[in-house]
Amino acid sequence: MTLIAGGKTIQIVQVSPKRLIQQQTSRRIITEIAHACKTWGAFQLVNHGIQPHVIERARAKACGVFELPNETRWKAKRSPGSLSGYGNGAVIADAVNNEIASEAITFGYPNSEADVIASIFWPRGNPGFSASIDDYNEESHELALKVVRLMVEGLELHGNLAHFQPYLTEHFGVLRINNYPASEHPTRDIGLPPHIDDTLLTIVHQGCEVEGLQVKKDGQWVTVPPRGDVMVVLVAAVCQVITNDNYKAVLHRAVPNRDKARLSMVYSAYPPANIFITAAPEFVSPAHPPLYKPFTWSEYLSGQVTHILNPIDGLQTVEREGETQNQTSESSESSSKLD
Repeated sequence: MTLIAGGKTIQIVQVSPKRLIQQQTSRRIITEIAHACKTWGAFQLVNHGIQPHVIERARAKACGVFELPNETRWKAKRSPGSLSGYGNGAVIADAVNNEIASEAITFGYPNSEADVIASIFWPRGNPGFSASIDDYNEESHELALKVVRLMVEGLELHGNLAHFQPYLTEHFGVLRINNYPASEHPTRDIGLPPHIDDTLLTIVHQGCEVEGLQVKKDGQWVTVPPRGDVMVVLVAAVCQVITNDNYKAVLHRAVPNRDKARLSMVYSAYPPANIFITAAPEFVSPAHPPLYKPFTWSEYLSGQVTHILNPIDGLQTVEREGETQNQTSESSESSSKLD
């Protein structure tokens, strides 16, 4: 893998899902990843291991969904409680959000239901649709596990990974493929409003032509240049909670383009459902108490945790000033939860 940070391209050693290959050069790149997580909450990867044909096949098949008639697409509307289906709202919310000018098809991981969705869209069959989605979903899952391990290595825990072990070995995911139609009013229409992902981390493939993803840095919106060989990694709220603010979740948004439609493929890695999501003991002391209340993902799903559009809202144990509060207040202005 290769990290792009601060305009530099840096080689990363290949990693396996279970064990980082220890080499002398790996420490430098892990340090760079940790720095990006602390300062930007985002970084870009090339040579990430997902083969171009896997990416392009999934993108091509997904494009076919958004070429279907509107009434056909809505036949696969995501039902409450399901991770898979068509809509434009957040995955863990209502499938319909009339305030945003985008649409999406989602597939859970490991159970994507891609074959069921394909049978709704194409009763006579669409060869390769399910396989292309499932292949990309699987590859994204494996990449997420690798990236989480690199991020944890960057915390310099000196081998004590007990608190983070569940996040390194087990999580479920959602693949969300977004379609942003060209807009006559790109400054007025909302692709996706400013938000912090309610996940562990997010991996985005933007494509190579159309801009749209923006992250906020030092009070300014920064456009992430689209590149077909790049995966954009976004630090999400759960990661900020378990590192007690050592890593920063990134506020980001999607803006529409005046002339061209845009398709993005977004894999969200979620934590295990029933573990307590709380700060690792290595980052807690009398001088640095836990900044967020413990919660489980099951509690979140059942509605016991509020403001999870940015999970940091409603979870803070102390009043604080600065960037995090500013980010949470801006993201909370959005009308619904988004991934």
